Amino acid sequence: MKRAVTLLLVTCLALMGGTLRATSVVPPSFSELVNGADYVVRAKVKSVTSEVINRNGRDRIYTKVELEVLEVIAGTPPTPLVLTMLGGRVGDKAMTIEGAPEFVVGAEDILFIRDNGKAVYPLYAMMHGQYPLMKEEKGAKRTYVNRSNLVPLLSTDEVAQPMAQGTTAERLRRLRDPSGALSPEDFIKAIKHARTSAQLRSQTP
Repeated sequence: MKRAVTLLLVTCLALMGGTLRATSVVPPSFSELVNGADYVVRAKVKSVTSEVINRNGRDRIYTKVELEVLEVIAGTPPTPLVLTMLGGRVGDKAMTIEGAPEFVVGAEDILFIRDNGKAVYPLYAMMHGQYPLMKEEKGAKRTYVNRSNLVPLLSTDEVAQPMAQGTTAERLRRLRDPSGALSPEDFIKAIKHARTSAQLRSQTP
């Protein structure tokens, strides 16, 4: 049975600022992540803008993230691709969702997007739907895949692990030497294989 991704937001906000606490985000399996997303893209962040919007008589901060799609990995994203999410900063007012990954202009990510414009946060399983790409500082200086907490991803099996998986020493070791991390090409190949395999299974009588 496919595990449900549970996201419970407890809102205890004064006026417009505050923190929305994500009390439970169950890490999906790699197959759930790939096939639960509406579409998967490799993209670069073009802009991040926040504004105050009044909905149902209450002011809330929403952020729009404009993406430059470098590769469509699965599904059919709209053009242009702009993610809309609750939270952000406008002047001295800020609203954050605990555990939600951040977007930085110029950064490149592999993103698993679901219910954009409808969900509070349009990444599948929130922090489990963003995989930042970084370049090694030494050696071959190749590009490698990280989880949203910027710990290098060694295999697709690690997708199903909690973000804090492993000892602090192990995480620091990976940060110092990310040579064993997946390359974007290998990660994308695995994504496409998992998506195709699921489609073939669904067509089998």
